[in-house]
Amino acid sequence: MTRLRRLAPLVGAFLLLALAACFALLAVDVHAWQTTLRRNDVSFAVFHKEPDLWRSPALLPGDPAEHLLGLGSALAYRHALQLFWISQVGGSHASRITLTPTRVTAGNELQALADHAKTAAQRSRAANLLGVMTITTPNASKDQTFHLAEAYFQQAITEDPTDYAAKANLELLLRLERPIKTQAGSHAQGGTGSGGASGAGAFGGGY
Repeated sequence: MTRLRRLAPLVGAFLLLALAACFALLAVDVHAWQTTLRRNDVSFAVFHKEPDLWRSPALLPGDPAEHLLGLGSALAYRHALQLFWISQVGGSHASRITLTPTRVTAGNELQALADHAKTAAQRSRAANLLGVMTITTPNASKDQTFHLAEAYFQQAITEDPTDYAAKANLELLLRLERPIKTQAGSHAQGGTGSGGASGAGAFGGGY
């Protein structure tokens, strides 16, 4: 018993040192995450398809720094955006208008973010990208495609009224939709085809 009492201060000192080391590593991990986000965001802006972006730089097991900084939805949005770019912008014309596995995954991840992302801005950006994916993946019903895309853009604007990209995309969509509702015959068909081709390119400017 006496021996245990003698060892108690040493055990306490050891635990304090271990705790101090953990806090020091946590501070290093927080700084490393901030650096990683800045550097990888720049890399993504230049090389969209670069692999292994935004990987955890943490030294501590379980990466408590990620949870401390609340990076969950921010990282999910970045990964979904990269998948969106690869499936939408980085692929061929054929892959952009078909439901490739990458495109389906990107859509699922964006939908989850649009519904559950931590901030309104992230939910708005995800909904806007879903609208872009919808209008550039036409199905058998053009009216249904336009209606669903319009709903996504409206959702984006509701979540974040300052989302200029969503507003611009919605305005363009309504301009494209108007000839479908107001014109008929071969003239309407020609107008819609032209609008659809130019619209797909213009939506890219709203990303």
